[in-house]
Amino acid sequence: KELKIALMPLQEKLKIFEDCTLNWSETADHITTQAQHTERQIKKEFEKLHQFLRDEEAARIAALREEEEQKSQMMMEKIEKLSRDISSLSDTIRGIEEEMRAEDVSFLQNYKATMKRTQCTLQHPEDLSGALIHVAKHLANLKFSVWEKMQHIVQY
Repeated sequence: KELKIALMPLQEKLKIFEDCTLNWSETADHITTQAQHTERQIKKEFEKLHQFLRDEEAARIAALREEEEQKSQMMMEKIEKLSRDISSLSDTIRGIEEEMRAEDVSFLQNYKATMKRTQCTLQHPEDLSGALIHVAKHLANLKFSVWEKMQHIVQY
């Protein structure tokens, strides 16, 4: 009987240790669950950031393409006008050269009209200022601008 009484504190201690082991096992399982849940949340948040960056990239590329389209269209119009001017000027030169080869009487009769035709009324081609892509507008402070915009989607 005495031995049984002496054994009781050891049995109580064993029970405490077993309860503690169970508790710690549950804590270890909870740590794993927490880590998995937190990892999913981290991935979800990064996916939001990735999507923001993809959207921002698409918007900036669309703006670049729009500028490219506008400026290419403008250049095509300028080239077409210049081609028409070249054609008109070539026709005028050919006509004047033909009149210069004409008989003396015919040449003299048309001299004033021919001289008047040598006075070119076509304007010199305009310069192309602003024709190129505004690269700095698309690239200057790109990371900073995107970072600033990203701050609006960040929640603390």
